[in-house]
Amino acid sequence: MRWRGLIRGVFLIVLAATLLFPTLGRASDDAEKKAVYHCDFGNPKRVDAMLRNIYNLVNYYTTNGIPYDVRVVSNSACVQFLLTDTKGTRFASKKVPPRLAKSINERMQSLVDGYDVKFEQCSITLKRTNTPKSKLKPFVSLVNSGQVRVVELQEKGYAYIKVK
Repeated sequence: MRWRGLIRGVFLIVLAATLLFPTLGRASDDAEKKAVYHCDFGNPKRVDAMLRNIYNLVNYYTTNGIPYDVRVVSNSACVQFLLTDTKGTRFASKKVPPRLAKSINERMQSLVDGYDVKFEQCSITLKRTNTPKSKLKPFVSLVNSGQVRVVELQEKGYAYIKVK
């Protein structure tokens, strides 16, 4: 009999705590959402799709008042989309259709200006492609290694996203 009373008491306490504190033991909906998009590809349609996905994510968070921190870490061929122009670089011969290039540039600028999305470029890629830092768009920051940066961000709780 004593056990039944004890079990009933514990059950009532748990039930009361659940009703009074519904978020107890769960992550808060107010917690900052963090995502890192990894861009190491040179396909402009894929880059455009990635930027659309990022816009959908940050627009949802903004509309719902959810704090967020979204980063794009670029290395390898993705660097060409973070340049003010490709003249004099190994990417000069890669022709992106003007309409698609305009879409990419406008989306990127909109994500930076309107949603505070951060773009980070791997310094190793700049060295390997002989691309001067001065060619980077003004909102792009440099990181020592794109791969290392992705790992660091994941260790800090960022969700890793790579658009296929």
